[in-house]
Amino acid sequence: MKLGYYSHTEHLTHETGDMHPEHPMRVIAIEHQLERSGLMKDLMIREVNELHHQDLARAHTEGYLEQLIKISPENGTIYADEDTPMAVGTLNAAYQAAATVTTALDELMTGKVDRAFCSVRPPGHHATRKQTMGFCFLNNIAITALKAAEQYGLERVVVIDFDVHQANGTIDILEGDERFLICSSFQHPAYPYTHWQNIYPNVINIPLDSGSAGKTMRAAAEKYWLDAIQKFSPQLILVSAGFDAHQQDPMADLNWLDEDYHWLGNFISDLSRTCCDGKMLTTLEGGYNLDALANSAHRYMEAILK
Repeated sequence: MKLGYYSHTEHLTHETGDMHPEHPMRVIAIEHQLERSGLMKDLMIREVNELHHQDLARAHTEGYLEQLIKISPENGTIYADEDTPMAVGTLNAAYQAAATVTTALDELMTGKVDRAFCSVRPPGHHATRKQTMGFCFLNNIAITALKAAEQYGLERVVVIDFDVHQANGTIDILEGDERFLICSSFQHPAYPYTHWQNIYPNVINIPLDSGSAGKTMRAAAEKYWLDAIQKFSPQLILVSAGFDAHQQDPMADLNWLDEDYHWLGNFISDLSRTCCDGKMLTTLEGGYNLDALANSAHRYMEAILK
């Protein structure tokens, strides 16, 4: 199994400040854990290709993309919304994050890798078609899903999002599009407090009560996702991986453990083998306790490498 590991150094220029939870040490912590465990030697370290504007424009309005350029500061830091700092290098980091994930798609579709893990920041799944939200500027997974459909002609793509915070931006961009099935697990009630009900025909939500353990998520995934994904018969599985449901994470009130992320890796990996010749691509979303993030991401990658 060829697992490509994709990242970019420009994420370091997205300077959010020492007190902000979404900071550069998130990616660094994952890579240090992969090195310590020896897993990094089993990964294919990949370079990032150029980003194409048409990839962004499929998911975001031209007005929004222009607005990001206009508000990007020439010095210092501004807040694009109350939670989302934007520094001098942030917009380029966001472009590079999107380029990282679309590069992974290109290499997956052309057989250079069998699976991909994209360790990127800023994250993306809260960014709507025309709004910055929740640490996110560009919706990396929606950009990639639309590219898979429109450039590679895929007719059935599953997006699995596991994160404490619901994938409102991804749903905003892809809801109602029958080419995509969105499976999202999250704590409820919690930010962003929208889209949590199953009102869209192509969205299967799993809202989890505060304090829920991983076994609750596992049972719900098997009950609500498994059969639906198999019936959908996807040609590709895309994963927005948030590691902030871990019991050590400060941003949440769920009680998942490292092993729950290993279980998710196995669950999704098995589905991909059954439905789409093993094709799956994962991109990093949440996860803010560095030890928990590094360990959980490592356990997840161990599972999808098999």
